Amino acid sequence: MSQALPYNFNQQENNYRFQTDAGVYYSVSFTDGSFYFNDFPPYLSVFEFSISVVSLGDNISPPHDRRVEATVVMILKDFLSDHENSVIYVCETLDQRQQARHRKFDMWFKQNLLIIPDLEKHDIFVTYENLEIIASLIIHKNNLHKGEVIKMFFDQAKDLDKDE
Repeated sequence: MSQALPYNFNQQENNYRFQTDAGVYYSVSFTDGSFYFNDFPPYLSVFEFSISVVSLGDNISPPHDRRVEATVVMILKDFLSDHENSVIYVCETLDQRQQARHRKFDMWFKQNLLIIPDLEKHDIFVTYENLEIIASLIIHKNNLHKGEVIKMFFDQAKDLDKDE
């Protein structure tokens, strides 16, 4: 479990921002993720989750900071407090570091299970157009459509894998 206290964050609609003690500004955003699916029903809510550095401040790269992990976990918890939301995190592939991103995100999730006991995570690993795609679905255990969303997530992964 993360021992660090989260940073204070500001929320505007589905975008959260915070600044670290080292002066790094982060943005955590939740945007429409329905485009990942074929024939996505309009009554379901799925969002794409992304973390980005807005400004490094005076840093060359973001320094290691356990409070970033704690803050991202609290933001996920806050966003998924609406039990009907579900979140997809696709590990960036441009620099071929998607496995490292997945390991880090998986570690963050597992280390914080006491803070987010009502959330569950499902992972897919597929190859599409010679590119390894790693994605996670994070969903509240009390989401009324949980079974349907999870099935769609894995079905879409199978479809991508077949297209290869």
